[in-house]
Amino acid sequence: MKKILLNSFGSCILITGLYLALFYPLILINRFDWFDLLLVTLSISPGIFIMSLIYYLDEYDKEPLWLLAIAFIFGAMNLHLDVDILDFMFNSINVENNLIRFGEEALSVSITEELLKFLVVILILYPNKNFDEPFDGIVYAVFVGMGFATAENIAFVMQGSASLAILRMLSAVPAHFVFAVIMGYYLGKAKTEKKNKFLYLFLSLLVPIVFHAFYDYFLFLENIPGIWIGGFVTLLIAFFVAKNSIIEHLKASPFKKENNK
Repeated sequence: MKKILLNSFGSCILITGLYLALFYPLILINRFDWFDLLLVTLSISPGIFIMSLIYYLDEYDKEPLWLLAIAFIFGAMNLHLDVDILDFMFNSINVENNLIRFGEEALSVSITEELLKFLVVILILYPNKNFDEPFDGIVYAVFVGMGFATAENIAFVMQGSASLAILRMLSAVPAHFVFAVIMGYYLGKAKTEKKNKFLYLFLSLLVPIVFHAFYDYFLFLENIPGIWIGGFVTLLIAFFVAKNSIIEHLKASPFKKENNK
């Protein structure tokens, strides 16, 4: 595990450095300053580290990088659709009671974001021949989720501050990660198990939506002191579910048995 973590940190530093090199010319032409570059670094590095970690955890049959790049790109492109859809849905909510209104907003966000991620995986990645073991569902879902989270992070952070970037690094990005792992867990079971396929597909969308909705709901109720703890507890529970999901699918890899022969 130590080697995997070191490789993940190394890959994160290298990829983030290459990404920042593309932004450096904007400093030279005075479109960016060094603080902006810091915000970009804080925005993209968490997602890159998480993707590197998942990539190196997949020891026995790694997914092709070109397919993972497609997952990340389409995940990031989802942000545009997400903004348009949520703008329409929020404008349709006309409830005076804050508890109900925030509940509807949290549900709108969770359904829209998780459905968009699900569609990328199920339409583009799920039918691919490289999706051939349970853990692949987690890998592809995480890359789609980190594409979305990274794009969202940049959009928020470039309008905020370094403190916002750090806050999102410790909350929003991990949240997208664990929700993606849970989605990928059920997608992996649906792909590799003949029984209950449609039940697993249903759960791959329903369970992340439920966790996401509760997480957002507690955070949206910021006018109630201490209620944010509910969001932290939700994230903590989802983290342990995601951890066990990763362990289970890694153990279930058919390629692990082949490598041990």
